[in-house]
Amino acid sequence: FWLKPFRLKSRTARRALPQLRQRTREAHKHKAMAEVPAAEVPQAEKDELFCTYAAMILKDSELDLSAENLNTLIKAAGGSVEAFFPTLFAKMLKGKDLDSMLKLGGGGGGGGAPAG
Repeated sequence: FWLKPFRLKSRTARRALPQLRQRTREAHKHKAMAEVPAAEVPQAEKDELFCTYAAMILKDSELDLSAENLNTLIKAAGGSVEAFFPTLFAKMLKGKDLDSMLKLGGGGGGGGAPAG
């Protein structure tokens, strides 16, 4: 299991950690999560993914989407990002309606090919 032992200072972040651990366990059940090995993913994309997943966990846990909380979850997961990224991400999310962004549509598939 890749989460390193740590001590969270923020009560808010401590509440979100069990969810991060559960999602990590679920992700590890799948042998091939992506077509590109993690070592080959550019650091900028890793930074974005870490911030995105941390933001979704914080939102799902109804916690503050602050740079501090994003950093706490990322570090708890054993990750690291460029110092400016969580601050930028938190500012970008401020005032946005994340509930509507995170809803996945369940629309039907495309129509069948015409007969003939």
